[in-house]
Amino acid sequence: MATFLSNRNPKSLALLAGSTFLFLYWLIGFDGITFSDDVYYLLAGKKFWEGTMEANAYHFSTRWGAYVPSGLIGWLLGFQAHRISLISLFSYLGALALLLKVLPHKSNPWILVLWFSTQVYFLHFLTKVYPDSSLVFWVVLIPFSAFFRHEKPFLAALGLVSGLFFGFLTKETIVLLGPLPFLLYYFDRRNKTVKTSFYLSILGIGLFFAASYLGYFWVEFGDPFYRITSINAGHYISEFTYADKGIWSILRRISYLPILTFVERGYWLWIILAFPALSWQWKKQTTPFLEFSIAAILLLIGFWLMTSTLEFYNPIYLNPRHLIIVVPILAFLITSGWEVWQANPKMRRMILALILLGVGISLFQGDFKMAGFQATFFLLILPQKLPFRSLLIVLILAIPALYSIFYQHKLKSYPTLLSTLKEEVINSENQEVILVNNFIDFSKEVLLEGDSIAQSKLAGIEKIDSIQQLNPSRILVIIYRYYQHAYPKEQVDVDALENWLSTEFVLLEEKEKDQIWVRSFERKSTQ
Repeated sequence: MATFLSNRNPKSLALLAGSTFLFLYWLIGFDGITFSDDVYYLLAGKKFWEGTMEANAYHFSTRWGAYVPSGLIGWLLGFQAHRISLISLFSYLGALALLLKVLPHKSNPWILVLWFSTQVYFLHFLTKVYPDSSLVFWVVLIPFSAFFRHEKPFLAALGLVSGLFFGFLTKETIVLLGPLPFLLYYFDRRNKTVKTSFYLSILGIGLFFAASYLGYFWVEFGDPFYRITSINAGHYISEFTYADKGIWSILRRISYLPILTFVERGYWLWIILAFPALSWQWKKQTTPFLEFSIAAILLLIGFWLMTSTLEFYNPIYLNPRHLIIVVPILAFLITSGWEVWQANPKMRRMILALILLGVGISLFQGDFKMAGFQATFFLLILPQKLPFRSLLIVLILAIPALYSIFYQHKLKSYPTLLSTLKEEVINSENQEVILVNNFIDFSKEVLLEGDSIAQSKLAGIEKIDSIQQLNPSRILVIIYRYYQHAYPKEQVDVDALENWLSTEFVLLEEKEKDQIWVRSFERKSTQ
């Protein structure tokens, strides 16, 4: 233990510190489910280990990597969303360990841990059950494995293909790294360092995995490309699609909108601070930075231009959750180029200019918190010498990450929601109907897990027309005001509900706690 914690082994100490921070963040940072796709993955994992889950035309159902491992945790430890999100913690810890393993000794492992562990959205989904969180590990495994292609060609090929295959079983986004072996071969051939056994192993293992995968769908559904068909069929028109809105909408999406998103969602600093390594290492092409540079470029270009369907071109919506898989790769490159841009005046001026661009974009968007965050970082790196600069950088990165815990807990009041739902359902014997937000109704199998009677009592407010036909004499209404932040479109249903209630019912009782608003109504007398 003494050797492990000694200064002679800084990587191990950095891994211990980083792992401890991530565990503590996972432990206290859980703010509840997101009432969205995570509900599907939680329930799918439960059904799989109960033996009732079936793959079907819905493309989420064949994302086995997104719910089978997490479902196993739920099966072993109990169906509780926070416990099941341990799968995300394991993914993050595994990714961090791999990065530190291949980080050259001349690079500072503490910088890697810092930039790996402080991106706000990256940390937010640490406590959630989403495929993107699990994908973090598989994304890192691919360039990590490629690093060993000259020393251990077969194992390196197995790791790389496994990352692509199991990553694809988790979420299709991993295809962005599909060209990586081909680019590696190009550079190896140009540098006359091709390890033939590595590339032949990739071909053999890849063909085996591909044949097994396509063969399953051929036998099960009669179409080896059923998975691709289901992905295409899963496309739907919404405010986050572009092809249906014309060519100018597409051009905006693939020109300047990604930059605005990177700034708005806090990824801008990570991207621009990776530029020095991308520029310097691309010229030198030294390993492992070449592998990680290729991975970063493929991911960024892919997110910028990737289509959501193969039937026509529709750029994907840049959901900040999707982008979390880039953070570990960028953190590795930031670490490798940390000294480069500080010693290079031209590179330093470029970094400062890009930070100011981010500040300007944030001010234009009216996001003064993000503008202040970037401006503070600008001031910290502007002087050539600044006392306690390293400590101040740690603070400016850690404060938003830690504050987000307090912010999300206050915003959601998730424990209050759970206790209120259970209490009101138990006390609602005389209530004929319990109306709740639509997303609460959607999530009731997770919120009230194992209590089918309680679940049956809830109805979403979008079903008001059906409720009216029942002509109930009493109604209990539970409104979770978090909808104003996460699901503002439900305001239409809330307004329709309030109009109906004010017309036909009398308020009997009302109480509020945190974000939960509970009211009991009785139908007006007709006399």
